[in-house]
Amino acid sequence: MSSSPQQVRREAQTQAVACEGTMRLTEDFSRQAGLARSAQPSALAGLFGMPLLYLRAGTLSAKLLLSGGVAGAVSRTATAPIDRLKFILQVQDGQLITIRQGFRLMAAEGSYKAYFRGNGANVVKNVPETALKLTCNDRVKAMIAQDGHSITIGQSVAIGGISGAIAQGTIYPMEVIQTRLAVSPAGTYRGIANAFSKIVRQEGYKALFRGITPCMVGIIPYAGLDIAAFEVMREKLHEQYDHRPPPQYLLLAGMLSSTGAQLVAYPLGLIRTRLQAQGMGGVPLKYDGMFDVIRKTLELEGIRGMYKGLTPNLMKIAPAAGISWFVFEESKRILQA
Repeated sequence: MSSSPQQVRREAQTQAVACEGTMRLTEDFSRQAGLARSAQPSALAGLFGMPLLYLRAGTLSAKLLLSGGVAGAVSRTATAPIDRLKFILQVQDGQLITIRQGFRLMAAEGSYKAYFRGNGANVVKNVPETALKLTCNDRVKAMIAQDGHSITIGQSVAIGGISGAIAQGTIYPMEVIQTRLAVSPAGTYRGIANAFSKIVRQEGYKALFRGITPCMVGIIPYAGLDIAAFEVMREKLHEQYDHRPPPQYLLLAGMLSSTGAQLVAYPLGLIRTRLQAQGMGGVPLKYDGMFDVIRKTLELEGIRGMYKGLTPNLMKIAPAAGISWFVFEESKRILQA
């Protein structure tokens, strides 16, 4: 899963806002942006008009969003080789290659740039995806929860799922482009714009949304497990540390909850990647849809085939979280100086 999404939390998750691969990017931004928005005309509060407010209204919320964007870009770039390795392993249907062989395939392309193919699209979609999650989270929370300060786990799951679905659906073509750049033979695409134009010209606009069904289906169970597990651990930490738990423990709780959710939802990410990668150059499609991927993968590769690429995906959680944490805090300190 990409990366990806993207990638909702409550008030105690400010410190984990830029953590890769999780959905806990919300409350610190939302709280500050909410203060800024209170002074804006109500006509600007539409669901899709609101992302501009995060960049225009309220210097603190804009700085926080910028800090999160910088942290996300740095952490994604630092772990890009592992991310590309995951994509390579996921699309190897009918055969099994090791992590070492995957890195050799990248090295064989003859340039250090090979390790970062697809990272540009991953970074570019970071800020709009985050802004959409934040704005949608505010609006959905207002519709679902009457008391914004007393939200049940079930409501958190619904808020995270709906917000994540809107954000993912909006930026989804960039997910497809990232996958294509990561798994295509060297020289197939020259960059984001070239990949976009070639996909549209050779395969049609519908190709930019291949795999969106398993993506949408996977959001709710991922968000549910991630949020529920984090909430349980967060409450325990608040009880143990008199409502002031150490930030590093909150980060660890977020990493553990994200890891557990990924173990359950990972097969849907693999299905999405295989659907995104097929039809390259206009060749006939190998899979008819989500269930066809499941059937053929189980027939050819067994249940292990549904978890190809899981190891590198788990390998990047700790470094991505640590880098995000450090860069977010440093960026925030510099911008607020």
